[in-house]
Amino acid sequence: MLTGNRLSQQAWALAPKLLEARACWLADERVHEVHPEVSFCALADGVPLAYAKKTWRGQHLRRSLLAQAGIVLPELLGEADRIPADDVLDAAVAAWSAHRIALGTADRVPEVSELDAEGRAVEIRF
Repeated sequence: MLTGNRLSQQAWALAPKLLEARACWLADERVHEVHPEVSFCALADGVPLAYAKKTWRGQHLRRSLLAQAGIVLPELLGEADRIPADDVLDAAVAAWSAHRIALGTADRVPEVSELDAEGRAVEIRF
């Protein structure tokens, strides 16, 4: 890395899952990359959210944006109650993006996709 810093243990731990996701992406054109904060920004009319997703205000804002989009998360999630709240919110907004992709109404970053060595578009959908 140019910064002189090493990759964190968390980054190294993600490597097998990233390779698995890439294999799925290469095998199936229906697989798209979605980034929760990009999706939440889109829900907020293109305005980056002012509060971090791990804060009370940030979580409240994200739940409100989801509710405005018709996604109302229940108070009780059963087994998912053990999942950190920010991960639940990320999954919900990823589902919102997936729905838009399926409908053909999703946007992308960058607007004009670059192609990787395999000829697949490198982009984030939301």
